[in-house]
Amino acid sequence: MSITLLPLVQRALVIGAHPDDSEFFCAGTVAQWVAQGVTVGYIVVTSGDKGQPDDWHDPRPFPRVREDEQRAAAAILGVQDVTFLRWPDGEVFDTLELRERLTAEIRRFRPDVVLTHDPFTRLYRQHPDHRATGAAALAAAFPASRLGTFFPNHLAAGLQPHIVRWAMLFGSDQPNTFVDIHEVFPKKLEALRCHVSQLGAFPGGLEQRIRLRAQEAGRTAGLDLAEAFVLVELE
Repeated sequence: MSITLLPLVQRALVIGAHPDDSEFFCAGTVAQWVAQGVTVGYIVVTSGDKGQPDDWHDPRPFPRVREDEQRAAAAILGVQDVTFLRWPDGEVFDTLELRERLTAEIRRFRPDVVLTHDPFTRLYRQHPDHRATGAAALAAAFPASRLGTFFPNHLAAGLQPHIVRWAMLFGSDQPNTFVDIHEVFPKKLEALRCHVSQLGAFPGGLEQRIRLRAQEAGRTAGLDLAEAFVLVELE
């Protein structure tokens, strides 16, 4: 186990399966990075279209609502670069097509670290989109993005190979790195509250659910509130 403030990076890319995954798992970490001058980007694989509540009456297309919510949450955290891949919600698989798209986004954004779902966790209730997204993102970060022999068509589009130095995997049952988010916890909650369409998923209240999760993560590391990751060196 290690306790760390944050890896020293200049650019960080969060790759999540659905709108709100980034806020749920790592908004505190993102908020701290942005405050330190780190440039953070989001890749959102789906637009969360299957998360529509049964009593939904808004006339707007639901995927557009979720994308707007995600952009609002990202703006609160200081994330300006948000890309939606618009894969069908609940139908994400670790395919060569998805790996190619994520490799292209990594080569475009050129991050020092990629944050994504842990595809190897033994938490069996994990959404299958999370597992597939994490697996494809890891394959894109290493080895695909660094080798020009992977997806050589990217060169014609001006996308050069890029070395990602670290991966930080969230949603793991065996984290080794804990980030203290006590001071930025209110901002994490503020960002999560932007996902208005999903607030019904927290019957006991959003703050209670998120606080308990952060307390549980922090308990292992002797912190009041934390976000937990598996930190992997890729160099």
